[in-house]
Amino acid sequence: MSPHRLLLAFAGYAQRAGLLLGLLLTLSANCRAGQHELLGELKAKVKADAADFVSWNKLADAELRQLSATGDPACLTRAAEAVEHSLQSANPEFNHGGLAVRARVALASHRFTEARRDAELLRTLMPDSTYPLQFLGDALLNLGEYEAATRAWHQLFARDGSTLATEPRLAQLDLVYGRTAPAHEHLTAALALAEKLTPPSPETVAWCHVQLGELAFRSGDWETAGKHYTAALTAQPDYYSALDHLAELRGAQVRIDEAIATYTHLLENLPRPELMQALGDLYLSIGKPADAKPWHDRALTAYLASVERGEVLYFHHLTGFYADSVKEPAKAVEWARRDLALRPSIQACDALAWALHKAGQNEEATGLVSKALATGTRDAHILYHAGLIRMAAGNVADGSALLQQALAANPRYNTFHVHR
Repeated sequence: MSPHRLLLAFAGYAQRAGLLLGLLLTLSANCRAGQHELLGELKAKVKADAADFVSWNKLADAELRQLSATGDPACLTRAAEAVEHSLQSANPEFNHGGLAVRARVALASHRFTEARRDAELLRTLMPDSTYPLQFLGDALLNLGEYEAATRAWHQLFARDGSTLATEPRLAQLDLVYGRTAPAHEHLTAALALAEKLTPPSPETVAWCHVQLGELAFRSGDWETAGKHYTAALTAQPDYYSALDHLAELRGAQVRIDEAIATYTHLLENLPRPELMQALGDLYLSIGKPADAKPWHDRALTAYLASVERGEVLYFHHLTGFYADSVKEPAKAVEWARRDLALRPSIQACDALAWALHKAGQNEEATGLVSKALATGTRDAHILYHAGLIRMAAGNVADGSALLQQALAANPRYNTFHVHR
C-alpha cells in the first residue's frame, strides 16, 4: 500500500459526535528519534536547494505526521511554510504532491473552504486517482455538506474497498446520521486493518483504540472506554490523545486526583489551550472555581493569541468556553456566529443554538436546533441542548422527548466531559 493510501489528513474539530478528525497513520516503524532524524535530513536538503519542491513536500508531510503524533501546533506552522515553499518552486499543475499537502494543511488549520478548493483541483489534475476524494470528503463533512461528502466517500469505498482511508471516514458519516452501531463496526474494521500493517504502526493502532474508546464514552460505556484507552497507551506509551481522553474518563468517574495528574502531565509537555480549559472545567465540576480560574485565564489568553495570529482553529472552543466555562453568553454568541460561518455543520448549529439559549434568545435558537437535529444525530449533548431549548421556547412535549432521547443515547451524558 502506498504512502498516499495510508496517510489520512482528517483535520477538523474533535466533536462530541465521537470521532477525532486528526488521524495519523505512521508510514514506518521509525521511533521518534528516527522521525527527528528524517526531519533533520529534509531540512538539510531544502537548505541546500530551496527549489527542491519534492523535499519541501516530504518535509511538510513529516511535520503533519509529527503534529498528529505529538499534538504540537508548531508542526502545523512549519508544515504550512514548507508547502508554500514547494508551490513557489513548482505550481500545482506539475506538483500534485504539493497541492495534496496544502489541502491537508488547510484541513488541519480548519480552513475547510480552501481545503475543498484544493481537493477539487486535485481531482481535476488526478482524475484516475481516488486520493483527492479523501480530502474532498473531509472538507465537505466539516462544511456540513453531508450528502456531497457521502457521495465522495462512497465513490472512494466503491473503488478502494475496506481500507484505513475508508473505514474511519464511513464511521464519521454514520455518526452524523445517528448510526452508532455501524460506526462501531467501521472503527473495529479500521483497528483490525491497523493491527495488520507491515511494518507495524503502533500510533495507528493507538489512534483506532482512542476512537473506539471515545465512541464508548459518548455512549456511557465507561468500562469499554477505559479498556480502549489502556490498549492505546499499551500500543503507544504516552500517546497524548489517549492521555487526554483518559483524563476525561477519570474526571467523569470522579477519580479527580488521577484526572488532575494526567492533565498536569499532558500540560507539562503540550501546553495546548483546550487542555487548560479542560483542567479548569474539571475543577469547576468539583466546586473549586478558584482553582479553575488560573487555567481558564491561561486558556483564554492562548485562544485569543491564536486569533490575533490570524488562525481560526479555536472559534469552536471559544464558543464553548464563553457559554459554559466562564458564562459570558454574549461573547459565546459572537464566536459561535463566526464558527458557523466557517463551517456550517450540525455541531456549529448546536453551538450557536446553545449560546443563544444562554443569552436568552430562544426563538432564534429553536430554528438552529432543527438544523442541528436534521441528520438524525444521536449525540447526547446535542439532544440535551435541543431539549432544553425547545422547553424554554414553550414546546415542553418535544423538549421532554429530546431529553429522553439524550438519556437513551448516553445515560451518563450529564457527567464531566470535555468541550471538544
